[in-house]
Amino acid sequence: MTRRLAEDPVPGVRAELAENAAIDDPVMRTLAGDHDDSWRRGLAQNPNVPLDVLIGLSRTTRIGATLLPRIASASPAEVDELAASPVPAARMLLALRRDLPTGIRDALAADPDAKMVKAIAPHSGLSDVQLRDMTRRHGTRIAAGVAANPDATPGLLESLARHDPPVRRALRTIARHPHAPASALLVCLSDDKAREAAAAHPALPGHVVVALLAGPDPQVAEAAATNPSLPSAVMGGLVPRP
Repeated sequence: MTRRLAEDPVPGVRAELAENAAIDDPVMRTLAGDHDDSWRRGLAQNPNVPLDVLIGLSRTTRIGATLLPRIASASPAEVDELAASPVPAARMLLALRRDLPTGIRDALAADPDAKMVKAIAPHSGLSDVQLRDMTRRHGTRIAAGVAANPDATPGLLESLARHDPPVRRALRTIARHPHAPASALLVCLSDDKAREAAAAHPALPGHVVVALLAGPDPQVAEAAATNPSLPSAVMGGLVPRP
């Protein structure tokens, strides 16, 4: 039955079948040869897709930056195989895992492919030297990923914030980063989509927060009103009197 469905002329039938964990290896290989991305992506989401089929799909299918079930459940030997794959897209899929052995994580961090490095950049445990080296090699293409790293230092975040030209996606991430220094947050205030988060950041100087309360943007003013850096005298004035 499943083999007949895999050859069904109705695309929706094949697309639904592709994600079914109960289909067998031959059916999955048949579906992998289909030319429509929608059910090829569905097959990539199948938790039982053979690893070699998934690697093949990664060459030609827009899967996106999503940790696939098959990658999440890969054995240590399969993790080694993926890390050594000559297919950059396959290495990128592996980089989305957050439980990689240190040696593999560090090897992927030094990878020459920018998309792969962008995926590994948010991993915890990467050093300031590694993150700066990534940024030096790949520049704006991975800046937002580096800014999302939980171990990014204040100095690195300031450097990313001051990049010329500005990397808007990085600014929006920096504005929410707990390590962001005041100097970086002041830059974030220049971005329409980062300003609100920066206004609520506790590292923003109190006098800047006060100024934002009187600004023209009500959402930014509301965010500033929640900032713990707001001077207590000003904060007391915001509380309605009974």
